[in-house]
Amino acid sequence: MAETRQPSSDPIRQLIINSLFPEVAEDPSQGNSFAGESLIIHLKISEDSTGTGPITINERQGTIGKKGAFKSLAFIMTINKPYLWTADTQRERNLFLATLLKVYKTNIKRLPKLINFDDSSVSETKVQPTFVSQIDTENSLQGRLTNANKSTSSLNQKKDRIPQAGGLKNDSNGIVQHKAEDEDVKQEEISLINVSELLNDFDWKGSGNAAALEERLLNELAALEAANIHAMVESDDRVNSVIEQIDKAINELDNMDSWLSIYAAELNSMGDEDIHHIESQNRGLQVQTANQKALLSELDRLIQIISIPDQVIKILRQESMDTPQGVQNIEQAAEQLKHAIETPFDKSLQEMKAIQEKIESYKYHAKNFCSRFGEYMRMMFQFQTETLMNDKSRGPRHNNLTIQSHDYITNNLSKYCTLSLWVKEMDPNRHLEVQSLYVAAKEPIYKKETKEYLQQMSAANAYSNRSSLFSFDSTKQALEFRDNNNNSGKIPLEESFNHCLRTIIPLISNEQKFMADFFNLDKKDSKSSFNDSEVFLKDLDDDEDEIMHKKLLYEHMEKLFNFLPDELCAFIDYGCKLDAAIQIVGIIVSIEKLIQEEERPNFNYVIKVFRDVRKHCLEILDRFINDQLKAIEDTKVTSKRRKGIVLFIRIFPRFVERIEHAMNGADKLEIRNIVNSGYEKIVKMMFDCLEAISKDEESTDDREQLNAHIMTLEIRTRKIIVLDPFMRYARTSYDKHLEAYAKSVVRRPFGKLLEFFEGIESLLRTTSAPEEVGFRLKYSKDALKKVVSQYPGKEIRKDMISLYKRVDKHFTEEEGLLQVVWRSIEEEVIRCHERFTSIINKCYPDSNISLEFSIDDLLNYFSELARSH
Repeated sequence: MAETRQPSSDPIRQLIINSLFPEVAEDPSQGNSFAGESLIIHLKISEDSTGTGPITINERQGTIGKKGAFKSLAFIMTINKPYLWTADTQRERNLFLATLLKVYKTNIKRLPKLINFDDSSVSETKVQPTFVSQIDTENSLQGRLTNANKSTSSLNQKKDRIPQAGGLKNDSNGIVQHKAEDEDVKQEEISLINVSELLNDFDWKGSGNAAALEERLLNELAALEAANIHAMVESDDRVNSVIEQIDKAINELDNMDSWLSIYAAELNSMGDEDIHHIESQNRGLQVQTANQKALLSELDRLIQIISIPDQVIKILRQESMDTPQGVQNIEQAAEQLKHAIETPFDKSLQEMKAIQEKIESYKYHAKNFCSRFGEYMRMMFQFQTETLMNDKSRGPRHNNLTIQSHDYITNNLSKYCTLSLWVKEMDPNRHLEVQSLYVAAKEPIYKKETKEYLQQMSAANAYSNRSSLFSFDSTKQALEFRDNNNNSGKIPLEESFNHCLRTIIPLISNEQKFMADFFNLDKKDSKSSFNDSEVFLKDLDDDEDEIMHKKLLYEHMEKLFNFLPDELCAFIDYGCKLDAAIQIVGIIVSIEKLIQEEERPNFNYVIKVFRDVRKHCLEILDRFINDQLKAIEDTKVTSKRRKGIVLFIRIFPRFVERIEHAMNGADKLEIRNIVNSGYEKIVKMMFDCLEAISKDEESTDDREQLNAHIMTLEIRTRKIIVLDPFMRYARTSYDKHLEAYAKSVVRRPFGKLLEFFEGIESLLRTTSAPEEVGFRLKYSKDALKKVVSQYPGKEIRKDMISLYKRVDKHFTEEEGLLQVVWRSIEEEVIRCHERFTSIINKCYPDSNISLEFSIDDLLNYFSELARSH
């Protein structure tokens, strides 16, 4: 509480001033930053737990024994919460309260609520001056006595006013208020009477010495307290016992003091090293104690973890695995047992015999359950497969060629996936036995159903496309290609093999997927569907465990379907015997597309099976190509068959068309290069044979060489790009031999003319002057006139008709070659006429000799032939 600063010799007061006003305390000469503030008064204070509310000042009262009541030097002041204020003297308390009331009144404009204080004293306190010197005076005994007298007179005046106030109140509320005021007046009168009697006992008068009175009162109080204590001691028989105990306690304290002295001396004699050693030992003991507590807590935890109820073991031994609920109960019990076995222990705990025995006991129960699971699975596998094999409704039929799925088995076994994983982790060897049992149980049913299916497919494929046979063998009669749409439900080999792919591949893939999931040989999500229609399995990252699992799965699949490659190869061989082996190309295309679609086929058994089948098909294709080469090489053209084109030339374009139809979408496959290589071998062999035929001694002209022309036309109309190099070679050969053929056949009607003018051309190549030719006897003007006269227009017309008939014998119109050859002959005849006319004009310019038929005559002859044929 601060107001105006007053110098004080009180050391406590001075310390408070130094704390509140440190700047002034350090240098009183400096300006005061706390302007207008100073310490007014101070008093000890402590927090009290009784009472709450607004600011109140409450005087506490108390009693000691039976001697009566006394005024306490403590009081409670509540400012939001109660605080206990304690004064050392009555004067100090009164001085503090007077000052507090004055400051509160000055700043708040009202007084706080006073409880258990004398009203007259409070009233007088309210009007006292505010200076500290005055407060000290009025809080002295002299001031209080004076105030008491004043309060008495004030009380009398108040009593005189009460009847007047009461006269003004006629209602019931006024009567109640007057009664309450009367009670207050009576209490005040009693208090004043007590004060007056006390003053009379000490012969006090208002003008007396207050200090002497105060001293007498203090002496009386001390005497009263001593008397009270003496009376209490004398009245209790236990005082002597208490005194004896106190004496003993004093002796013990003396003894302890001597020991402490000795201990202090020992400590003083110790060095820092000894003290450090003792401190280290203390810390070690603390750590040891903490470790022991932690160890006990850990042991309790471990005991709770590794201890499992007997009911868990009972479930693993006896619970039925036939119902979903039973399987679920076993899974929960097995998980508890696994958790207990795999509880992590420190090395020291692992060596504890009790823990080792407990874990060994649990492992024994786990192994027993693994044996039980394995035996149950063996019976389950056998029962499921026998059920399917004995089902008469299964199996392929002619109107429903397929292999029915094994969903019946997978659905019944899928509920044991979690237990299968548990057995794999607890007893890997037992888990491998279960896998082998499954493979052994399923292999017979797959073999039986696959063989039945392929037999039905072979029956459906029999004699389906015999009319579409291709071969260059001239001894066979079925060499033409024609579509046969009336096959009575029969299936071509290519189509039947594709049907096999669509049937067998999902079967193998689903089985591989089921085994990977059921035996946990793959890292795929265990929730994936066993009946997924996906054809291929996608391999995951090939870490070490994954590679081991995939190899194991591959071995199981190989044992399960070891019969399949041979069965498929036998099916293809049978189909090739019945149908053209050329269809093997389409089969290879289908297989290579399958292999290409699989990204990482290393451990996919589907790919392994069809790689083996592809190898077998390539061997068939290689034999087929070699057979065609041999048939071409063995082709002979007799005099009776010299009309028309050679047999292999007629077949080859359709042969290519048939293969290219099977090669649809195969440009990026390996079979593309294999087929191109086959084309190259066949075409080379055909051209070699054509050259050999054209050089045959029976051939008197070059018509056989024109066989290459029809092949070129056929290939170009089909736009087979891969044969472009062969077409260019064929075109060159065709142009050369067509020209030679035309010149050869034209020589028959124009023989003498050709010989005459060819001689002149030969002479012109050796002499430089054309006019000198006429001086030769053989090529004189008379000789020219004679040879020209032998070819009148009428004879030329007859010769053209005979020539056309001759060419017609060599090339039939339906083969598309006759018109081409005849057109070339027409062009050759016109070129000959132009040659002859040019030589006459050059060598015989003034002879007035010319051919007896013109180019227009020739064109008219050709038009007549075209109209007549």
